[in-house]
Amino acid sequence: MHHFCKLFLFSFFTFLSLNLFAQDAYNIKVKIDNYENDTCILAYRLGKQTYVKDTITKKNKKGEFVFTGSKSLKGGIYLILTKPENLYLEFLVSNDEDQKNMSLSTKLDDTRDLSRNLKVQGSADNLAFLDYLKFLAEIREKDNKLGEKFASETNETKKKEIQLEREGLSKKVKEYQLNLIKEHPDYLCASLIAASLQPEVPAGLSRADGYYYYKARYWDNFNWADARLIRTPIFKNKIEYWTEKLTVQIPDSVTVAIDYMLEEILKAGNKDVFRYVAAELLNKYAKSKVICMDAVYVALGEKYYCSGKAEWVDSAQLVKICDNVKALKPLRCGLYAPNIRLKKMDGTPVNLYEVKAKFTALYFWDPDCGNCSKTTDKLVPVYNKYKDMGFEVFGVCSKSWKDIDKCKKKVKEKAMDFINTSDEAYPLAVAKKIYDIKVNPFLVLLDEDKKILWKRIDPNQLDDILKREFDIKDEVKTDEQKEIDKRVDDDLKKKEKENEEKGK
Repeated sequence: MHHFCKLFLFSFFTFLSLNLFAQDAYNIKVKIDNYENDTCILAYRLGKQTYVKDTITKKNKKGEFVFTGSKSLKGGIYLILTKPENLYLEFLVSNDEDQKNMSLSTKLDDTRDLSRNLKVQGSADNLAFLDYLKFLAEIREKDNKLGEKFASETNETKKKEIQLEREGLSKKVKEYQLNLIKEHPDYLCASLIAASLQPEVPAGLSRADGYYYYKARYWDNFNWADARLIRTPIFKNKIEYWTEKLTVQIPDSVTVAIDYMLEEILKAGNKDVFRYVAAELLNKYAKSKVICMDAVYVALGEKYYCSGKAEWVDSAQLVKICDNVKALKPLRCGLYAPNIRLKKMDGTPVNLYEVKAKFTALYFWDPDCGNCSKTTDKLVPVYNKYKDMGFEVFGVCSKSWKDIDKCKKKVKEKAMDFINTSDEAYPLAVAKKIYDIKVNPFLVLLDEDKKILWKRIDPNQLDDILKREFDIKDEVKTDEQKEIDKRVDDDLKKKEKENEEKGK
């Protein structure tokens, strides 16, 4: 036979064989009795968010919705959603084998709870998890009955006996959990249970010692290398509790807490987990409204992004992140504020470090900015209240020298009797760039040595800080101050209502 013909026939039969015996990487059949709609959605968790993976709009002859794909689903918690009520049930995708021929069956009844009657075939992980949930439900029912009995019992001896019974139920749950983790360490349900285990603080420890004991063991049962956990809410919840509840809310402490997690993840060696956690935290602290927390963003960006560890970020985005880090790094709370040199309204040169005051507020504003006007209305009374105690405001009007009349008009109109500056376009732009001013108004509080104490604060917060620093007792507000507060608050409420109407 001609060589070409032999080659053609070989290629043809190879192609035919591959197609005849090819299998879908995942094949998930879903049957919901009493559900008449023709739409069924497959979705998955990523942290606390839910994303749609696939939508089926037709049942097969057996009344099943069949989800298939040539590429395996990534492990995690998945959902089946129905229309139009968005009722749903959750199930686990554990590994490649479990998802090749999985069947989920349930029914829609008066409870509208699709999980209530869920049955699973073809997935050992899901079967183990359903058994665990059934066990928990039985324990919960027993505990509820004991709780009712305890509440109605008046005999102290019998109450102690009931309490011991309840403690025995808790021990049974713990034994079940540990046994499941030991027997099936590769199951997703075991990883979820292990991640949910809480450290048991020994009796007799002081509150402070108990806190340190709990914190030191918080991650004991967590598998940093299990990327399936990022597609569940549990990991996100643990990260939030670690960084927000178990960590003192100052930038240095939060940075240390984040470093601990990311270093553990790097040691575990799973790139997907590292990418998820690093990206989540960078975005979180980039958007943080907590005063001075941009220092956490700087530390994260510098150590894990600008050092080359964030391989998934494209070059343009990485440049933007590193530029932000570079701009914010010298502006962290606790550092000396950069000096700026501008002109007063009469043209007299002045620089920030010439201001001799116990506290100085650096105030960037614009005469055409509505929010600036509202902020100024609240800032002026604060200035008048503390100016004789060692407080000064260094105002920077964001109009260049050719528009200086706009600045002067607003200064007079608002009785801004503090230091007000502007300059030619270039010096002014440099000053704003130094302080990374992207929007007005912007308020920074400096101490006597011109170190940054607080930034991105409003006049009310400024008032509270100065009241504490100058050790002033609460004073009754004047009618004028009350009227200013009311007018500004009314304006804000009106603006919020307008924005709500636009969003409808």
